[in-house]
Amino acid sequence: MRNIEVTDSLLEEVGISYISASINQLVKDFGGDICESKNGGRLKLVVKAPEQYYDLYKSEIEDKIADVIAIKYKYDFLKRRLKTIGLSDYENEILQVAIISADIEDDRRYIIRKLRAFEHFTIDGIYNFRLQPLINKWKEVVTYIPLFFTSYQLCDFVSYVVGEKRGKRVFTDGKNVYDVNFNKQNRASLISKSFDVVKESLLFPCGAVEVIKAVSKEQERDLKRFFGRRVSFLKGSLPKMVDKKN
Repeated sequence: MRNIEVTDSLLEEVGISYISASINQLVKDFGGDICESKNGGRLKLVVKAPEQYYDLYKSEIEDKIADVIAIKYKYDFLKRRLKTIGLSDYENEILQVAIISADIEDDRRYIIRKLRAFEHFTIDGIYNFRLQPLINKWKEVVTYIPLFFTSYQLCDFVSYVVGEKRGKRVFTDGKNVYDVNFNKQNRASLISKSFDVVKESLLFPCGAVEVIKAVSKEQERDLKRFFGRRVSFLKGSLPKMVDKKN
């Protein structure tokens, strides 16, 4: 067995929990162990990987750390630095998520390249001392956002972001969001305690949302509002396929 350690500050428990939960099935399938602890004012995740699967485990952990930085850290960054008026609190959250969504795959690729040099990962240290070019890019993006933002402009911006992600789609039953292989997505858990269909859909690189079960009036309203013609409401056998995944 080889150990892979991931540490972060006590304020970042959501990120550590996300990584742990995301690789849990991998550990079940290929062996090893996961242990979360608090030590010396730090959060620590230790993953014991079988020697023959070490590279697989490391790659998966790097992928999930990239999610934590590209989503959770960037969301916190935008909340501190992005100042807009004209939007409700929820609309401001959607604006921040849409900004994250616009560059999420490029950000993740850059982060993963930087992570490959490490065998153990200190997330906050890597963020503060190894990702300055990325942080500088985020600072530049903030300067492009107008001080006054209307609801109409927000819908246009979200539509533009989604429109750039052609060819992929997600499905939702109002309780979860799934990719085309019906794998449940949970990236939005990094920034929201409760499920939000718009945020989860935006954080997946998709160009369309298909609703496969009846959803609440509020969810239908928000999906139509932010995804417009890129959301559709289906009927048929797909919901049964999703049920098998729950």
